Amino acid sequence: MNNILITGITGFVGSHMADYLIKHTDYKIFGIKRWMEDTSNIEHLSDESRIELIDGDLLDYASIDRVIKIVKPSKIFHFAAQSFPELSFKNPVITLQTNIIGTTHLLESIKSNDLQPVIVSVSSSEVYGMPKENELPIKESNPIRPANPYSISKVGHDLMS
Repeated sequence: MNNILITGITGFVGSHMADYLIKHTDYKIFGIKRWMEDTSNIEHLSDESRIELIDGDLLDYASIDRVIKIVKPSKIFHFAAQSFPELSFKNPVITLQTNIIGTTHLLESIKSNDLQPVIVSVSSSEVYGMPKENELPIKESNPIRPANPYSISKVGHDLMS
């Protein structure tokens, strides 16, 4: 089973990962797409037979569980997120739900389906807040200092992962 699942395939990073995987692997690539989501970043892949989009939403456990059952991925690239710090101030609840609960739904479905894929779960440098001068360049050993709802949500995402 050589299936790859990309959450956030329609976003900037997810679409570029799909391009890379098409070029450098022979895996079947599945992407989760929310209903009515803008797919302009991946329109150039519409004729690619190795890519299949499946409707799903990380906030809906049943839809994510359905995706996991269909795909049975051996690798997952988890890029889906509410990724705009400015928006997190306007709607912190959606940011926290998407980034923490959405990640938890994905991981719980993997566990309940008894799968053990390799998972790349992407975070943000925002979790480190404003590092002190002696902490530059930022390393993973830097203290976590989230400074806004977005960075708090990414810390939750990291800890769940």
